[in-house]
Amino acid sequence: MRKTTLFAILILMATQVKAQQQSFKKSTAYFEVGGNGVGFSVGYERQLGKKTGLGLHTGISLSGNKPGLVAGAKYLTDLGNHKSFLETGLGITLADREYLGAKQDTQTGQNPYTPALIPSVGYRHHTKYGLMWRINYTPVISRYNSLAFYPGISVGWRF
Repeated sequence: MRKTTLFAILILMATQVKAQQQSFKKSTAYFEVGGNGVGFSVGYERQLGKKTGLGLHTGISLSGNKPGLVAGAKYLTDLGNHKSFLETGLGITLADREYLGAKQDTQTGQNPYTPALIPSVGYRHHTKYGLMWRINYTPVISRYNSLAFYPGISVGWRF
């Protein structure tokens, strides 16, 4: 009886260790060129569920001469192997007005920032070591200018 109990405990422990090694990493820190940050940006994303799906992201961008803010939501659709995903999302970027196409203001004291709506769709890949990379199509829609073709490339680390 002791041997059977010990064997059962060892099997359960081995199963538990294996399950912990393959746990889903919900957080990602990344660097992006183009995309939601419009210029260069660093960001943080957090998946809300126990598996890939809806996630929220935020970050700081440098577009033009001024830093900007990035926020939005993304949805990851697994393409079958838990490594490749279709990524869709919608974000808002608070960026430099002149960088987004506004004429230089002659009035002093006017807000130098303007919001831009940025939908996105693209391909995302996760490696087993935690590396994440993606390529997105991210049109930029602002009050002053719309960029119909604006790609985004990101590289980051999942943890």
